Amino acid sequence: MEAVVLQEKNQKLIKALSWILIFVSAIVLLKSIFFSRGYSAMVTMQGITKNFDPPIGINFTLYFIQNAVELLLCVAVYVSAVYVLKFNNAWRKVLVYCLVASIIFLIASPIITYYNVHNGIEEFPKTSRLLWYYFWSMILLAFLIYVTMKLSQKEVKALFK
Repeated sequence: MEAVVLQEKNQKLIKALSWILIFVSAIVLLKSIFFSRGYSAMVTMQGITKNFDPPIGINFTLYFIQNAVELLLCVAVYVSAVYVLKFNNAWRKVLVYCLVASIIFLIASPIITYYNVHNGIEEFPKTSRLLWYYFWSMILLAFLIYVTMKLSQKEVKALFK
């Protein structure tokens, strides 16, 4: 009896975590698309006007590479989380790998942003800006580590067979 209750509890937890991952990846995906369109417009304006001298020094190439990786990870997490809702074991493994890649990205992203992307923006001192990036990354990082650990447990793996 306890095994059935534990199995139902794990099913509900996996469904809730999958829905949260779908929601968060959709929000990050929308944010990435919104900001990339803004920077794309700035690059276009820079090409049109020869005297375009933005007040900030943004390395667009590194920004677009970082944004492309973020978009790919968001799409991969979104798609795999949808299939995890159907308790597909192959997609559970894909989701775990995508979450590990996202964890690595979240560790590296603030440093890349701090040193390469927004060098000219001086609205915050550099140290507090780096701490602010890491603060939000660590919140999401803690959640992704929790989900990865839950998806890797033996009891949860048994649900996907």
